[in-house]
Amino acid sequence: MADGIEDPAADSESLHETEISIGSHIDKLSEGPESEISFTQKMYRKKLKWTSEIEEKLHNVRPWNLSIYRVPNRLHQVSEDAYTPHVVSIGPFHRHKPHLVAMREHKLRYALYFFKRAQETAQKRALNFSFGSRESSECMREWATAIYDSDALVRASYAEDMSNINQEELAEIMLVDGCFILESDIRHDLALLENQIPLCIILDLYDAISGHQTLIDNDLPPPYCLALHFFQPVSLKGSIVTERRHDSQDYKHLLDILHKFYFLPTKTTDLSMRLNVDLIPEEQRLRAIQKNKVWGFNYSASELLESGVEFDIGSKQGQLLDITFNEGKIRIPPLIIQETTSSLLRNLIAYEQCSLNSTQAVTSYACLMKSLIASSRDSNLLLRKGITKYHHWIGGEEEYVAQIFKGILDEVVVKEFHFRTLCDEVNEYCTSWFHLRKLKVFLRVRVQRYTTLLFSTYFASPWSFISFMAALAMLILTSLQTYYTIRTAHTIN
Repeated sequence: MADGIEDPAADSESLHETEISIGSHIDKLSEGPESEISFTQKMYRKKLKWTSEIEEKLHNVRPWNLSIYRVPNRLHQVSEDAYTPHVVSIGPFHRHKPHLVAMREHKLRYALYFFKRAQETAQKRALNFSFGSRESSECMREWATAIYDSDALVRASYAEDMSNINQEELAEIMLVDGCFILESDIRHDLALLENQIPLCIILDLYDAISGHQTLIDNDLPPPYCLALHFFQPVSLKGSIVTERRHDSQDYKHLLDILHKFYFLPTKTTDLSMRLNVDLIPEEQRLRAIQKNKVWGFNYSASELLESGVEFDIGSKQGQLLDITFNEGKIRIPPLIIQETTSSLLRNLIAYEQCSLNSTQAVTSYACLMKSLIASSRDSNLLLRKGITKYHHWIGGEEEYVAQIFKGILDEVVVKEFHFRTLCDEVNEYCTSWFHLRKLKVFLRVRVQRYTTLLFSTYFASPWSFISFMAALAMLILTSLQTYYTIRTAHTIN
C-alpha cells in the first residue's frame, strides 16, 4: 500500500495477531499455579463482561432528537404553578392528574367534532371524499392509522421512558389530544413544556382539514402561522407572521414554534459565546462569574439613565434578541406583557435547560431584562419608553413586570450568555465621562429629576400652587415698584 493509506486487511490481521497474543498469554499463565490461573482468568473475563455491558448500554442509548421533557424538580420547586396545566392534560405526562381527568370526555367530543368538520370540508369542496354512512368513521380510521404507525417517532420525542404505555393507548392520546389542540382555545396549558405532543401529529390532523383544500388553492397559512395566531403575541413581530413562511418540519412542538419564532439568535447576538464557551478553562470561567457576580448590566434601567444612557424602542419586526447599543442609546424591541408571560418565559427557559443543543437564547434575554428591572421604578421607565407594552390592562403593571423577572432565574444554570459584548460596552460607557452626549443626557435627567421633586414637594395640591403663584406675583410687583421708584429718584436728581 502507498504511504499514508491504511490497509483494512492489515488492520484485521493486526487485530487477529493481538487476539492470538492475548490467547497465548493466557495459555502461558495456565501453566502456572492454579490460584494464579484462576485469579487472572477471572479478572480478564470480568473486564470483558464489563466492556460488553458498556457497549450494550451505549448501543441502547436513546437518540438525541428528544424535544419534550419533564421540567427539572429544582424549577418545579421555585414555581410549581408555572409548569402545571390548569385545565387540560396534553400528552402522557399529566393524564392521570385528578383535577384534569374531567376533561377526558370533553376531549373526545372535540375529536368527534373535528372529524365531522373534516367530512363537511371535503364535501363542500366536492372532492369525492366520502366517509360512508357511519358518522366520520372512515375519516377517523384513516388518520388514526397514520398516527398509530408513528409510534416509534412519537416515543423518540419524549425524554421519559414510556414503556409502561402500550402502542394503542399512546396512539389514542396523540389522536384525541391533537384534535383538541386544533379545536380548542385554551392557550395557557398548550404552552407548557410538559404538555406537548410532537408537531408531526398535529400536521397529520391538519391535513385532514386542509390537505385536500390545498389542491384547489394555495392561500392557506401553514400550521405554524395558525399556532402563532392562536397564542397571544409576545412581541410586535407576531403581527407580521403571515409575511414569512417556514417549513413546519423544522419545529418539534408548539412551544418550540414560539421559541424559534421570537427568540432565534440573530446577527446582533453574540453567537461566539456558544462556540467558545467550552474552550475557556474552567477556572477562568469561574473567576469571570465571581467577578461579574451576575449576567447582564451592572446597573438597573433607572441607574443607567441617570448615568447618561438613553433607552429607545428597537426593531418591531425582528427577534426579541435584537438588542443593540449605539451612540449612548440602548434599543430594545417591545415586549408585550400579559398574564401568561411569566409562565411562558419559565417554560421556554426550562426547555433550554433540558435541551442538549440549546442556544439558551431565552435564558440570556431573561438575564438581561432582570438586570434592567430591579424595581417598579425601572419597569415604569421601560413602560414610558414603549419597551414593554400590555396586551390588556391588568392593574399594577409596574409591579407585575418587576415580579416576572425577579425570580425567573432561580435554580437556572446559565451556561452561555449572548449579550456579553453588549453589556461590557454599556458598563464601560457608564464608567467613562469622555462622552459629550452622555453629559447632556446626564444633565437633562438631573434637571427633570429636580423639577419633578420640586413639584411633588411644594405643589402637591392646587392650593399650594395657587399660593406659590400669588407669592411670585407679589414678588414681581414689589420688584417692579422698587425698580421704578429708584429710577424716578435717579431721574429727578
